[in-house]
Amino acid sequence: MTEAPRIELTVRFWATSSPRFEEYLEALVQLLPRHQGNLVRRVEPLDRRPGEPDVVLVMSFPNAVAIDSFLRDPARSDIEDLAEEAVVRSLISDGRTRTEPHEPATLHELRRNDG
Repeated sequence: MTEAPRIELTVRFWATSSPRFEEYLEALVQLLPRHQGNLVRRVEPLDRRPGEPDVVLVMSFPNAVAIDSFLRDPARSDIEDLAEEAVVRSLISDGRTRTEPHEPATLHELRRNDG
């Protein structure tokens, strides 16, 4: 049986020096099921080069309405103070429709091939 296409949303996070960064990410991920979303992939660069994000989350939603609902969820305001403490910058990339199902993953390491 073929799954309906889903929209993937990529969010890059740059952490502050706060030890609460992981707590913020976990709180954010816990909101996903309320909007039919799920965490597809978590990427952490291996070499931690200056200027690169500390974590990239790829989330999947059934449609744009679900994404909008997630982004406007009042519960996100409940973790806003935590976000201000833990995140210096975040960047949301355009979503892309994925037609082939895949297994969610909790952690993938990003390896750079410079050669």
